[in-house]
Amino acid sequence: MNIKYLNLLLFLFTIVNGIEITLHGFVYVPTVFHETLAERTNNYLKSKGLDITLKTNFENPITSSGNPVQVASFIEDSVLRKNDGYDLYITDTVYTGRFSEHFEDLSKYVDKNVIKLYADGTATKTCYVDTKLAGLPLMVDYGGMYSNIRLLNKYNRTIPETWDQLIETSTYIYKLEKESNPELRTFLGHLPDTENGLVTILQYIHSFRDSSNDKFPEYTSENAVAALEKMKEIKNKASTPDDFNTPDFDILNTLEKGNFIFLLYWYTGKEYEGQEYEFTQIPGKKQGISASCVGGSNISMNKYITEEKKKAAGEVLSFINSFEQQKYGIINANLISAIHSTYSDPEICQKIDCVKFSTMQSIVRPSSSAINYEQYSQQFRDLVKDYLYDQSNKSAKEILTEIDDLRKVHHVELTSITSIVMLSVAFVVVVLLCLAYVFITVNRFKQQFVFLPYFYWCVFVLGLLITSFYAVAGVNKLSNYNCLIRPFLLSIGFSMIYIPFLLKMFVIFPKKNSISKLVKDHFSLIFTFFLIIDVGLNIAWYLLDPLVVNKLMVTSGKNFQFCSTTSELGEYMKYTIFGFKILILIIMSILSFTEWNLVAFKSDIRSFSNTIYSTFIIIIAFIIVEKINIENRYLYYILRTALVMIYCISNLVIIIGMKYYQINIKKEDPFPDIRSFSKNSSSDLNKSNNYYKVDMNKSVNKNTLLNFHYQTGTAIPQAAVTKNYPVLFTKNINTNTVNRNNIFQNSSSETSSPNSETAMRNIK
Repeated sequence: MNIKYLNLLLFLFTIVNGIEITLHGFVYVPTVFHETLAERTNNYLKSKGLDITLKTNFENPITSSGNPVQVASFIEDSVLRKNDGYDLYITDTVYTGRFSEHFEDLSKYVDKNVIKLYADGTATKTCYVDTKLAGLPLMVDYGGMYSNIRLLNKYNRTIPETWDQLIETSTYIYKLEKESNPELRTFLGHLPDTENGLVTILQYIHSFRDSSNDKFPEYTSENAVAALEKMKEIKNKASTPDDFNTPDFDILNTLEKGNFIFLLYWYTGKEYEGQEYEFTQIPGKKQGISASCVGGSNISMNKYITEEKKKAAGEVLSFINSFEQQKYGIINANLISAIHSTYSDPEICQKIDCVKFSTMQSIVRPSSSAINYEQYSQQFRDLVKDYLYDQSNKSAKEILTEIDDLRKVHHVELTSITSIVMLSVAFVVVVLLCLAYVFITVNRFKQQFVFLPYFYWCVFVLGLLITSFYAVAGVNKLSNYNCLIRPFLLSIGFSMIYIPFLLKMFVIFPKKNSISKLVKDHFSLIFTFFLIIDVGLNIAWYLLDPLVVNKLMVTSGKNFQFCSTTSELGEYMKYTIFGFKILILIIMSILSFTEWNLVAFKSDIRSFSNTIYSTFIIIIAFIIVEKINIENRYLYYILRTALVMIYCISNLVIIIGMKYYQINIKKEDPFPDIRSFSKNSSSDLNKSNNYYKVDMNKSVNKNTLLNFHYQTGTAIPQAAVTKNYPVLFTKNINTNTVNRNNIFQNSSSETSSPNSETAMRNIK
């Protein structure tokens, strides 16, 4: 009795802990292979003692729409549910690349010996995305040509091996047969307005190689041009506009009736009652050259499922893709396998023509490398049809050049006029910055740069230099590093340019307050803190949703690379940084208004004000440009880079250039504003209670800001001004030692009167 209960408990434990693997797939023609797949798999797993169960869910054109776009949409919705979706997916070969980011690398979980079975052959190319094995071929389809053997024998003709032979044979038979068979159709070109239309076009181009060992011709090659011209000739001579454009359902009906000479279609593996057909590769431009496009379905693994399920799914795939199961599909369901060694199996060769299928000169569609494959395929077909049906005046060469641009992803070349111009501007900016560094370093010019210590003027120049490198980072092929460094250059450069000025404007604020004293005493520390905030925001952006290289597919033009985030979170981070910079500019605008008439720094404050407003306009313009959909890579690069260069030049010219102009061109005195300070200026300000004695606890209203705005720091006539210059700064801006000779120190006003004469007699 106890043994029975123990067995029952073990049985229940097995059920609870068993792993169920779910598989979803769309098959156009369900077969016994698909119908019995779960049963065969589960029997195998049970025989190995594995507590894994496969549950399948196959759809077909009867149970759901067979529209490829709708099928792909369902798969996309399912895989985006991640671990709530299916564990395994059977997809059309063209979609494996599209969904590869959601599929697991099968080389980690599928038996290595099984994977080796698929090493040879074209079909496996549809499964690899870069080095990742995103799927394995379940079964394959081959595109080719059906020939009506009954009519060929009747008129003593053979299956054509070249396109010229096809034109001659089809027109010859039609001419003799049309009177007795008026419904006879010469050549059905199978160029529908669906994905199969692209299959046909690619087969034509591939059939115009010079040698059977050659790769697929470049779209701009003479081979491809000749193929497109031959397509048009075949449409005009061996077919009709409607027959050349035959959709799938019409092809299948025609195969049932037998009223055709030649037609292009997929291998169906079906025997047509009362008809005598032969399926072969399509003809070529010369004998020995042919083509066949590989289709079919791949089976992939959901990468979001648990590790336990991945291992279980690996066992399922190892069985489904084994040699024995592929052989079962060929013999029992007339399917074609991607395992080339099956074509040397005697039992299989009794079922199919092994020589024919093992020598197919096959190609695959460029689905894994194309951008937005559905759009790419549609535009490809539209361009070819415009040429074939004379809806465009462009030549075959021009059409193929446009097609080539659909496939390629361009970038701003280093040798292009655009990059040469912008890099030249950047070079000029760098040269000017080097001259600016010399200018602020020469002793006889240093006296004009007293607003900041020499070190921070160097930081200002370095900030502009860093920002100017933005132009270089956008040229040539982009990488994720380029996408990371470009906004970083702008962000850090901005801080190095403006934060020292912001902090100094706090220091000289025309009333005593704790913030000014804090900034004055810890100037370098606070500057470093701002840089840390800037770096921190950029790191957070990188970790949460970094900018990565993306590909913009242009409807009418050339595709190109650009940097973008993958979600809205990255956009929020970008505009957070923009907002932080704008906030700094707004604070500087308020401070410049309050310090507008301070005589000692009148020239500096007004220069900074001009740069603040110009920078604000440039940032707004940059944000607007970011929102505009630009479909030209040169314009995309120019607008952004030009704004950055204007930003660099305007800051350099307004802040450094104006000082050079005042000293070397206008020959102004190096201290035009400082002389107006008198020994009584501080005391007069104290009397007005506006410079040192204003209560910081009171709100700063409009009238208070206006009072600050009109303060000049002087109250005596020009005749009373001494020729000696005041010391504007202590030796170290961060020192905690009170220097009574610094007229902008935040010391008590009571000490200013007796010592002001001494301060005015000191010289820098």
